[in-house]
Amino acid sequence: MINLKDKLSHIITSRPDVIQFAKDRKYEEAWIIKLSDKKPTEVDIERYLKKDKFETIIVEYIWNSQDDNNRFVLTLFLDKKCKLQDPKKFIEISLDLFYTYSNFEDFLNIIDNQIIGSEYLLLNQTDSINLGVFNYWLSVGPVDLWSKKEIYDFEKIKSKIKTRPEIERTDLNYQGLLFRFNVSGILDGPYYGIKTPCCNKIGNDWVIDFDKVEYWTKLMLGI
Repeated sequence: MINLKDKLSHIITSRPDVIQFAKDRKYEEAWIIKLSDKKPTEVDIERYLKKDKFETIIVEYIWNSQDDNNRFVLTLFLDKKCKLQDPKKFIEISLDLFYTYSNFEDFLNIIDNQIIGSEYLLLNQTDSINLGVFNYWLSVGPVDLWSKKEIYDFEKIKSKIKTRPEIERTDLNYQGLLFRFNVSGILDGPYYGIKTPCCNKIGNDWVIDFDKVEYWTKLMLGI
């Protein structure tokens, strides 16, 4: 089995430049914070949490947000499988990690220790893969490409993308190729995912690059 933690630690060598929080998968309404922005205060956090009711809060870290060849996103749900259950503390820890980031491996270890409660992230194989438009994930709707019950067939993956032209080419935002972990919830930890590069900006549109999709699906699945 591929050691994804080690593999990605050698690939993701910069620091994240954007962090965002979303409530109940409402990514279109995300609280987006750039590294160049002043760190939110306790008052800012409390205001965000009180703005509307929610069941689950989600954090996303984005590396190389303006680089189609090197953009990665870690999506982590503060669900019932996390040892930490305090949304305010979750945001505070997430922001501290963002502003004091050192390297990818240490970053994951701190999340494991302070949020999840045990060594967990990137220790298991990918459950499934889908593809969608970043921050329009629900309004556009992702396309499911592969699950671990299936035999890997890139031509089948390619044909599935072709059935969704609104995802294959869009002027809304860049696309994300999402590798999903613990979808069924059977593992002793939260649902999370990693998005990898998969598109190029051509004019005003982001267009799926099938070579990138094939490269990253094979790398992440250890094929």
